[in-house]
Amino acid sequence: MLTGPDDTNRIDRACVLLALVVSGHCLVAPGLPQRMSSLADGAAHGVGAALLAVTSLVATLRGWSLHRSGRVVPWVAAGWFLLSVARLGSGPGLGEVSEILVALLASLLLGVAHQLNRSLAYWHGHS
Repeated sequence: MLTGPDDTNRIDRACVLLALVVSGHCLVAPGLPQRMSSLADGAAHGVGAALLAVTSLVATLRGWSLHRSGRVVPWVAAGWFLLSVARLGSGPGLGEVSEILVALLASLLLGVAHQLNRSLAYWHGHS
């Protein structure tokens, strides 16, 4: 007997994994040598953000089409808002520590959102 989300919703699982990757990046990147850090600042962040945005949007819409619950939307919106604040505020706006903390909180919110999306989609299909 299944008691939680099954593994058929792989897109939400991928989003939870990507949220963990972002968290790891936020914790590891400040310790990298300056040359490696500057290489990753431009293109890698743009590609990573695009990958996250597309994957997150597809997963959220797919789950919503099953469960039609608005409970996921505030979590996703808050996570993406904070992630954009962390990225856009990385210049003179936020300090490095603040940027890391905001990005970690955003990743946590997105991870929770996609886990909730998985759970709601599962229970909708099994009720």
